[in-house]
Amino acid sequence: MKKTIAAMAVLYAMSLGAAAQSGITLYGIVDAGVTRVSGNGSGGNRTSVEAGQMQVSRWGVRGVEDLGNGLKARFGLESTLLNDTGVAGVATGTPSNTSLFDREATVGIAGPFGSLDMGRQNILGVQSVGLADPMGLAFAATSPNVLFAAMNHAGVYGPYGANNGGTALRQNNSVRYVSPIWHGAGFALMHGFGEQAGDAEKSTYQGASAFYNNGALAVAGAYARLKNVTNTDRLASHAYGIKYTTGVAVLKSTWAQNRLESTGRKITIVGVGVDVPASPALTLTGAFYNTRRSGDLSDESRQYIFIARYGFSKRSTGYLSLGRATTDSVVSASQINLAQGFVPVGSDAANRFTVGLMHSF
Repeated sequence: MKKTIAAMAVLYAMSLGAAAQSGITLYGIVDAGVTRVSGNGSGGNRTSVEAGQMQVSRWGVRGVEDLGNGLKARFGLESTLLNDTGVAGVATGTPSNTSLFDREATVGIAGPFGSLDMGRQNILGVQSVGLADPMGLAFAATSPNVLFAAMNHAGVYGPYGANNGGTALRQNNSVRYVSPIWHGAGFALMHGFGEQAGDAEKSTYQGASAFYNNGALAVAGAYARLKNVTNTDRLASHAYGIKYTTGVAVLKSTWAQNRLESTGRKITIVGVGVDVPASPALTLTGAFYNTRRSGDLSDESRQYIFIARYGFSKRSTGYLSLGRATTDSVVSASQINLAQGFVPVGSDAANRFTVGLMHSF
């Protein structure tokens, strides 16, 4: 705790001088909503104030230094902010440890060759599903694309990759290369080092992605392979997204699947959605997700989401959302809940109503 307080004090002191240092930026998102969830079983109903509904609340510091000849050194430090309780950072790893900069902790260099960053950072599949996620990565704590396509469910994906038992969405000890952009197209490569004695393949992450974003059309795809700590099992993941902007709406679709080699378990996520600008300030979003388990057991879940966002200004947005989730069977505590955080244990359906406010700085 003392170390965390000291670190925050240092960063606060840095932020006071940020305006005078052209290469330093302090930024963040503070988002909170009042949510009412009603299940149809023994899980009961609940009303809560929850942080990070439209976008995960966060704060961070970025720095860039011009080295000349087109080269720039840079760093990024970013922390989850649980502003409903005031906690910064979330617990990750085995044994569990609260990491202040759980979202990003990197240093790197960028230039005409592209960019190279080292440290803790997102897997490449996040960019693929994030590009065209039907909800725009809203409701991250219950989103099928975040939990399963981007492998942010620690209970399901924690044993694989260089994340030390935490969420596989971000990888420790990783190196990521992103190519220059040619007419909207590029690619990326990433390796997470397991740092286990005796076998360089233990607890590793390897990923590759390609993307195109130019004009009305945006497409991205990624592949990843993650090993467990004994190098006896492998998790393979594919994630793809496509977005098309018309004069009246933005159409979005994603498909992702990850397969566990030892059991043959496959989790497949399909998402479709549309954003409709009803006015310069108001955007209406409709989204649908289907999450299916196969290969070892059979299970399926569906989510239907409606979101209305109203921009009071460039930095402040009010929102209202209605959602419904269903599962094929009543959720038990021992199974993988494909509607994690939405349908409670003891239920097979739930409705959700949320109203909230998001502010960025």
